[in-house]
Order: sequence, then C-alpha cells, then structure tokens
Amino acid sequence: MKQFNHTQPARTATRFAAMLLVVAMLTSTASLASATAKSPREDVPAGAHVLYWNDPLIMVGGSLARQVTVTNLAVIARVRALINALPLTNNAHRVCPDDMMMPITISFASHKGAVPFTRVVFQLGGCPSAAVFQNGEAVLPTLGGPTLSSTFATIRRLVDPSSVSS
Repeated sequence: MKQFNHTQPARTATRFAAMLLVVAMLTSTASLASATAKSPREDVPAGAHVLYWNDPLIMVGGSLARQVTVTNLAVIARVRALINALPLTNNAHRVCPDDMMMPITISFASHKGAVPFTRVVFQLGGCPSAAVFQNGEAVLPTLGGPTLSSTFATIRRLVDPSSVSS
C-alpha cells in the first residue's frame, strides 16, 4: 500500500503560487512594453472653441511671452487630432541631457476667457516630450515618439502660418 505524503499538498500549492507569480510578471512586463504604443484615451478631448499658443521668445533684454489665439474650429480639430495621434512615452526613468529650450504651451478652452481644460507642454530639447495636463492634473505617461518634432512643426504652421519663415 502506498503511503500518503503530507508534503505533497504544500508543494503543489507552492508550485501553483510560483506559476501565478510568473504569469503576473509576464503580464506586467507586456503592459510596460506596450507603454510606447498609442493608448485608446483622448489626451485632448473635444469641446475646445479656443486654442492658445504660448511661445516664450528670448530677447536681448530678457524673455517676452507671445500668445497666439485661434478660434478656427477646423484648425483646433486638426491640432487635437495631431496631438492625440502621438504615441505614449515615459521619460521618468531616463537621464536627459541639459535642456536649454523654453517649453511651448498649447491650451484648449471652451470659450475666450474660460480657464483652459487641457494644456499640452511641448519640450523639444533634452528628452523631447509633450506633457498633457487635464484640469491642472498631469496625464501620464507623456506623449512623444519619433514624430514629435515633425508633429510640433505641423501644429506650429497650422496655428501660426507666419512662423513658417522663422
């Protein structure tokens, strides 16, 4: 007659727990790896009737902020689409070189005089990224990817066609 091994259930439970841990680790690694893909979220939601472009200009005597206001709904929709098409990135764990560029901010508001509900801050130097803020709260991870600079240039031409020569 075969003798019952009292350690058998404990070993089976330990193996099962180890297997669950491995599955959980693989799942979390897969979700981290996909963090550079575009998420289904809309970083810049619909509803904006005004777009503000804030461009800090560096002058000999100091900096001067320049603001461009856009109320053309077709331009605002195109800018939204371009920003929402940017892939996700995460610069939180990378060491970035010194950044000497001033950030450019695009704000979206429901009407003139209203507090913007979304701000997108483009930082093109150091570790390029576009940080999104919804009602003052950062949306993570940031946006970026290899097309960030060209997308920014397209948005700049849409918002301020006179900037094409500068």
